[in-house]
Parts: sequence; structure tokens; C-alpha cells
Amino acid sequence: MSNGPMRKTDDAALPRLLTLRDAAGILNTSMKTLRRRIDAGQLRVIRDRRIVRVHPADLERYISARRSR
Repeated sequence: MSNGPMRKTDDAALPRLLTLRDAAGILNTSMKTLRRRIDAGQLRVIRDRRIVRVHPADLERYISARRSR
């Protein structure tokens, strides 16, 4: 008997999503500036109704794309 899509996932397989406050802290920027970047489409987010989170890989891509050479 299979549990189908309700199968329990391995907690280690899923990364911890960052709150906007966490992401702003990592970037050392204000929440207002972070929200501007999100609204401009520069930083991808995950939305679940009113909950907004940032995937660590998306934050890393955002940082890497803006690193000076």
C-alpha cells in the first residue's frame, strides 16, 4: 500500500526557506529595498497567500548576478 503524494519527506532534502527579514539581513539592506527588488522581478520569491519566503538558491543567484568582476 502506497501513501502516494502524502508521503513523508526527508527534512534534510528540503532547504529552509528564508523570511524576508532573514534575506534582508543577509543582504544587509532594509525590508523596503528588498521588497522593491522583489516587485521589480530581480529576486524570485515563493508566495503562499500572505506568506512570502525566499529560497536560499534564489538569494544566492541574486547575489552572484550582482557581484562585480
